[in-house]
Amino acid sequence: MMKNYLLLLTATLFSISGMAQQAGAAKRMSYTNAGAPIPNFIITKTTGGTLTNEQLTKGKPVMIMIFSPECEHCELFLDSLKTIRNDFKTTQVVLVAEERHKDQMASFVARTKAKDDPVFGTIGTNKGELIAAIYTNKILPQIVFYDNYHKLIKIFDGQYLFKDVAKYVK
Repeated sequence: MMKNYLLLLTATLFSISGMAQQAGAAKRMSYTNAGAPIPNFIITKTTGGTLTNEQLTKGKPVMIMIFSPECEHCELFLDSLKTIRNDFKTTQVVLVAEERHKDQMASFVARTKAKDDPVFGTIGTNKGELIAAIYTNKILPQIVFYDNYHKLIKIFDGQYLFKDVAKYVK
């Protein structure tokens, strides 16, 4: 009888532990589900100062581009975005790389002329809370769109066509 009780208790504890791990994983992944809010973040801007999620203009959509300053494809993608610059009427653009790349940011900004660009000038690095929350660990750049209420609409990761991304620019 005691053996059965211990067996039942052990099985119950493993079950509870497994459910807690699944709940924790679901919580971490919630920022990649449609309708999820922009996670809290602090970006160190290359122009000085910081940008937080609270500073984004409410009522305007947001596009976040996660990139690496060493990524030639990311630079080419930014050049492509510049060809539709006039389509960015209300979409706020945030370009963000991991903080470990901060030493390469100045050369990326110089090559892309992003510093003084009114559309693409919000560029910086993040210690990880934003990138860790929304990056899907696929091909860079990853493009993430949020609606006027800053709720997730679409993540472009891996292989995608530029024209598909361009459809979300407002």
